[in-house]
Amino acid sequence: MIRASQIMIAAALLAACTPAAPEATETPAVEALAETETKPQEPPQPRESIAETYGATCTWGEVVSAGVSIWSYTCPTLRLVADEALPGFQREQIGEDGSVILTPVIQFFPKAPDAAIGAVIDAVRAASPGSESCEIEPGSNDDFVLMPTGDAALAYSKFLSGEAEAPSMPCGPLGPSEGGGRTFRVLADAPDKVIMIDWGTEPPVYDPDTMTAVKSQD
Repeated sequence: MIRASQIMIAAALLAACTPAAPEATETPAVEALAETETKPQEPPQPRESIAETYGATCTWGEVVSAGVSIWSYTCPTLRLVADEALPGFQREQIGEDGSVILTPVIQFFPKAPDAAIGAVIDAVRAASPGSESCEIEPGSNDDFVLMPTGDAALAYSKFLSGEAEAPSMPCGPLGPSEGGGRTFRVLADAPDKVIMIDWGTEPPVYDPDTMTAVKSQD
């Protein structure tokens, strides 16, 4: 018959041999996630041509308009400003006489998230008088362009080859011209928007490749 003292000795030995439960600690994955959430994100770097043109005298910062963020330089007489009514962004330049010149350089056109980029053609034509015979076609670097078609394309090809004096702007202000190129794209995180970008003839003060959708603060 097992005595009570034997049971107590066996229980004590078992307790002594049982390892203590480990202290609760954060796993490396949790620690890394916490650090990511608290550490501020580094701002995107501008493309080299933009930095070389404006980096020495201007300040690099974020501008937000109608749910889209873009990074741009702010200079003493030149900057990018939000225009919610456009909607998009305007280039603001201050002249020597103090006059302010605003030029629309980035414009948003709404579409259904699952619709093709060409779904905005009517809105684009309305914003670009003279583009009745133009369509949105694939361009370079995954962007699209507004280009003439049919007889309008033939007339423009003659202008480019020097056979005719017109039309220099066959699709209006949002199409091809001697004043720089304009392209269209859909942001990966904003499939309900088509973005028109005016690249100008010189490096723009803004970097279109930094554009991203931003969440509403409401």
